[in-house]
Amino acid sequence: MISPPGVTTTAHWRPPKWALIGAPLFAALLVAIATRHDPLLSPDSITYLSTADHVRAGQGLTDFTGKAMAVFGPVYPLLLAPGGRSLVWATFVGMVAIAAGTVLMGVVLQARVRPVMALAGALAFGASEAFVRMASVVWSEAPYAAIALGMILVLSRRTITTRTAAIGGLLGGLGFLTRYAGAGLLATGAVIVAVSASQDGGRSKVMRPLGAFSATAVAVISLWVVRNLVETGQPLGPRFEGGAAEPLGTTIRLAFIGIGNIVAGDEHSLDGMARIGMIVIVGIALLAAFALQSRKGLILDIGMATFAATAFVVPILARRLTANDIELRVMSPIVIPLIYFAVVTFDRVCTSRAVAVIGVALLALWMYQGIAFAARFPDFAPSSSAYKPQFAPQLYDAIDTLPADARILTNNPQRVWWFTDRVPTQMGFTRPRPGNSHYPLDAADTLDEACGGHTYLAWFDSLLNAGIGPKERRPDLAALVDLELQTSVPGGQLYLLAPVDPSTCRQG
Repeated sequence: MISPPGVTTTAHWRPPKWALIGAPLFAALLVAIATRHDPLLSPDSITYLSTADHVRAGQGLTDFTGKAMAVFGPVYPLLLAPGGRSLVWATFVGMVAIAAGTVLMGVVLQARVRPVMALAGALAFGASEAFVRMASVVWSEAPYAAIALGMILVLSRRTITTRTAAIGGLLGGLGFLTRYAGAGLLATGAVIVAVSASQDGGRSKVMRPLGAFSATAVAVISLWVVRNLVETGQPLGPRFEGGAAEPLGTTIRLAFIGIGNIVAGDEHSLDGMARIGMIVIVGIALLAAFALQSRKGLILDIGMATFAATAFVVPILARRLTANDIELRVMSPIVIPLIYFAVVTFDRVCTSRAVAVIGVALLALWMYQGIAFAARFPDFAPSSSAYKPQFAPQLYDAIDTLPADARILTNNPQRVWWFTDRVPTQMGFTRPRPGNSHYPLDAADTLDEACGGHTYLAWFDSLLNAGIGPKERRPDLAALVDLELQTSVPGGQLYLLAPVDPSTCRQG
């Protein structure tokens, strides 16, 4: 290859094969370091693990409530199922996911930039604070990133065929079933197929591959939607009714805060993270416009631009419609197009040794943040849902002393299941809140539980959903169900439920 004027031969250096293998291994090593004292858990993590544990035990896709798990897609719990609730296996899944994403990021970039730049992009992905964090908490985002990159890679081939489009549709459907916020991946795939097919044969050749992509994706998703309708009566499980009442500007600011948090870490104020998030979005837009000017790798560039747009817009729309939370986890996929367009731009402007040195320094700083995060990650342990002293630890011990057939209602169902392994453990006596993956039992179901004679309410005072107490939190339920205090411990109480009027109990 003849170097353009001003470009050093170093710019065309082809990294050795061991370097391409080393990038995913390094990414997996960072996750191993971060999770050396176990991965962190959130309440959603425990839902995934309870479902995985039930699948492993042959109880199907049910969670700690004993009911069908529908508010999350099935892919991630199925990945966890071989290990059940094992955190060792969950760590392994995270390591494999970030390693796969690192490889795929490099391979996607190889179709667009020089090999050394593709290696830089792979390292930027695998050593990013964002994806080290996603893979070190039991969350679905790291597998989703790998699936998304796999779909983009498959569909961005020079010639799109019906078979290729169908494989892309399969991956797009699996991406959606990994995290519902991945709905934008379907739009990304459709755009890539349409652009690729129109380049190959004009508009008349678009419909067949686009139909194959769409039909396959819909077929995969429909299997899950039909199951949910049968089990819960809702296509994506029980959802909070009504969107966020906040101004649109507030919702967009939350998205900026989430992006700033996932890109720059927790050290900044909310205003600071919002500014960083805004800079990232503007930066991606400018870098994408610069990349598209060259018209080289047009299909990939348009696909990544669409992915960036949907990764930003879909969470905002979801919050407006269902009041879902917007946080760093939800906004984390935006890091993929950020890395992609940064590498593509740098590949184009790297025409001197000085620019190359600047690029190496920036990559080193970016990787250092990921390495430093992995080193300090165990410091977050007190915020993990698996940290027993966090909320009324003695209350879990009190629950353990109950008879084996006792049924548990609580304002802290995920942790109660994790520490006591009680099934069913159900949410009770709280108010439905936007963003919750589980919602409290209604009056009729609460009364039915009380009429059973062996249902207890475990109440954790320090949770945000506790209020003053269960009676004050839900006076409408307290009018139907009497709470007989059994045990009081620091930070919590255990009550036995009984109907205020036994004649109101359903017969049979």
